[in-house]
Amino acid sequence: MRSMKKVSRTGVRAAPRRGAKGKVAPGKRRNTPSTRVFGRRSQRPQGPVGRWLAEIGTGEFPMRPFTAGAAALFAGVVLYGLFVGGHVAEGANGLAERTNRLLALSGFSIQDVTVTGRVRTDKQALLEAAGTKRGDPIFGFDTEAARQRVERLGWVESATVTRLLPDAIRIEVTERTPFALWQRGGMLSVIDAEGQPITDEDVQEFAHLPFIVGFGAPREAPALLKLMQAEQPQLLQRVRAFVRVSGRRWNLRLENGVDVKLPESGVEKALADLVAHDARHRILSRDIMAVDLRLPDRVSVELAPGAGSAQGIAAGIKNKNGIVRPGAAGIGSDT
Repeated sequence: MRSMKKVSRTGVRAAPRRGAKGKVAPGKRRNTPSTRVFGRRSQRPQGPVGRWLAEIGTGEFPMRPFTAGAAALFAGVVLYGLFVGGHVAEGANGLAERTNRLLALSGFSIQDVTVTGRVRTDKQALLEAAGTKRGDPIFGFDTEAARQRVERLGWVESATVTRLLPDAIRIEVTERTPFALWQRGGMLSVIDAEGQPITDEDVQEFAHLPFIVGFGAPREAPALLKLMQAEQPQLLQRVRAFVRVSGRRWNLRLENGVDVKLPESGVEKALADLVAHDARHRILSRDIMAVDLRLPDRVSVELAPGAGSAQGIAAGIKNKNGIVRPGAAGIGSDT
């Protein structure tokens, strides 16, 4: 019996529908072999590095990694050269400078510089230290560098430099206070209370200040002057000069030319003894050359030639355990 095939009304054989399943006898599987493997893979696929190492192990050397490494090395060398050679910084500075000029044309330029706190500092020197002039871009002005330059001026103890937008710079200075005149060799300088030199110019204006002589004297003088201000202010008014001797001790040159030789230590007691002897015997007002206080148990007086017999100083001092020695001593000549 011939099999009958289903034909459409038009006479064309109908194609099987997509997805239609063939009939399979119950209990039997389709004979089509399956190529798909289900379940977990027995081995993880290799990554790029693993494949590259495997290729090297088999003797194959792909050039792509070497090319990429060479390109990276070349790029690093170029960048290093740009930074070390200053080309990057130069380019950035050039861009910043052009930007600041453009902003200056828009009104952000320095038109006014005000200074407060200045008394003795030279105005022109201060403006030169600030390093600015009218019309400069205000954003290109380095306030910190200007402050450091201003503080290098002798009279300036500290300074503050401020940018005031859109067009002003303000400089506030605190000046040093003159404390004494310092002589070393043939030079004179004005120093402050910390012993820092201020200026070597116009020192004659400060002739009323104490006179300090010797190298290293400014560093040690403030302590002695503070001691005398607190303990012996009347004696301090009679001192004309403080002479540092051998970097160890002081000689005081009084206004009448008498030298007072102080010890290395125990200065406070020595000054008190000197004032007590002067109150009883008026030794500092007599015809003497020097008073030696270097020994803790006595006061030694050096008389001017012929002064002992004429004024009777010796008797008064000997009664108080002092020693009178005729002769003369030059300032700073002893150690």
